Amino acid sequence: MISKLPSDYHGERYGLTYRFVNEGDAEFIYKLRSDATLSKYIHDIHGGVENQVEWIRKYKEREIKGEEYYFIFYKDEKPVGLNRLYSFHDTTYTGGSWVMVPNSPMEVVLAVPLIIREIAFEELGMTFEDNYDATHVDNKKVIKFNKMFGCKIYKHFMDVKGEYVAMSLSKEDFEANKPRLVKMLNL
Repeated sequence: MISKLPSDYHGERYGLTYRFVNEGDAEFIYKLRSDATLSKYIHDIHGGVENQVEWIRKYKEREIKGEEYYFIFYKDEKPVGLNRLYSFHDTTYTGGSWVMVPNSPMEVVLAVPLIIREIAFEELGMTFEDNYDATHVDNKKVIKFNKMFGCKIYKHFMDVKGEYVAMSLSKEDFEANKPRLVKMLNL
């Protein structure tokens, strides 16, 4: 059984603050998720802001049960991105729904998945990230980016938007690459 995060969970690392999303974030989430360029390789979003509010209400039920955690990240008190931890199985999890505001500084883009993986491995006691939803093969920047963390491709498969690769990351590989990644943040 994994550790659960408290309902008021929030934090600050690497120059970013973060917390769980709430209904007040629906417009920001909808804006990012409905942007054609940003959402090119992620699941489609349906409806408008009202549908996003309803999705968040249902998500909050999963959050309370410790089944899923959806984070919003801030830099200088402005929202800059989203990321999620879900599909917990014993000591494995999936990280995803990662989307950032356009033209985010590289340090911010790097810090978000670094923080998410620290939460998963160090606070929730996970030992393995298994990217069940995977990454579209044409999303070469994200594949390369995940490999910087130590992720390895373990299968290819087809989905409604085309070919995807599933990647995995062990806690050991993450810890081995973490010092180099932290150094890249220029803190």
